Amino acid sequence: MLKITSKQGETAFKTHQNILTLKKEMGMAFVKLGMLLKQVRDENYFEVLGYNNFTSYVINSELGFSRRTAYNYIEIYEWYVEKFKYDMEYLAEIGQDKLMRLLLIIKKESPGKEKLESLMGEVRELRPVDFAKKYKDDKKQISHEDYLAPPEYFRCKECGKWKIVVPVNDCCPDWIVNFRKATKKAEK
Repeated sequence: MLKITSKQGETAFKTHQNILTLKKEMGMAFVKLGMLLKQVRDENYFEVLGYNNFTSYVINSELGFSRRTAYNYIEIYEWYVEKFKYDMEYLAEIGQDKLMRLLLIIKKESPGKEKLESLMGEVRELRPVDFAKKYKDDKKQISHEDYLAPPEYFRCKECGKWKIVVPVNDCCPDWIVNFRKATKKAEK
C-alpha cells in the first residue's frame, strides 16, 4: 500500500488546483480565440494582413490552425455567447470538446430554453463519453410513454467479459427467447 505523507498530499492538491486553473484559462482562451477569429473573418482583416481569404489566414505557418479548428472556435463563440448569451467564464469551465459535442445536438434539435439549460447542465457534469451515451439512450426513448433506464454493463473481474444488468420485466419477450437460444448454443 502506498504511504502518503502530508507534504505529498499538500503538493498533490496544489498541483491539481494548478491543473484546474490552467484548464479554465485554456477554456477562456478558446472562447476568446473564437471571438477574435470571427472578427478577422467578418471584418475581412485577413485582407489587411495580406491574405487572399480567411482560410489562408488560419492555415498559415504562424497560426497553423486547420480550417475546421478555426471554425469550431468561431461556432462556439457565435452559438453560445452571441446566440444563447452564455458567459465566457461559464463556457470556459465546460471546455471546447464538450461544447462541440453539445453543439451537434443543438443544431440538429433546436431545443427550447429549458431543454438547452438541461443539456448544458448535463454536458458540464458528465464525462464526454457518458454524455454521448446518455444522449443516444434518450433518443431511443422517444415515442415511448414509460421511461426505462438503459441497461448497465461492466466487466467481470474474474473473466474480463461483459456483465449486463437489466430487469427481465423490462425486456422484450422476443429478445428473451432469442437470448435463451443464443445462451444454449454458447453452452454447447
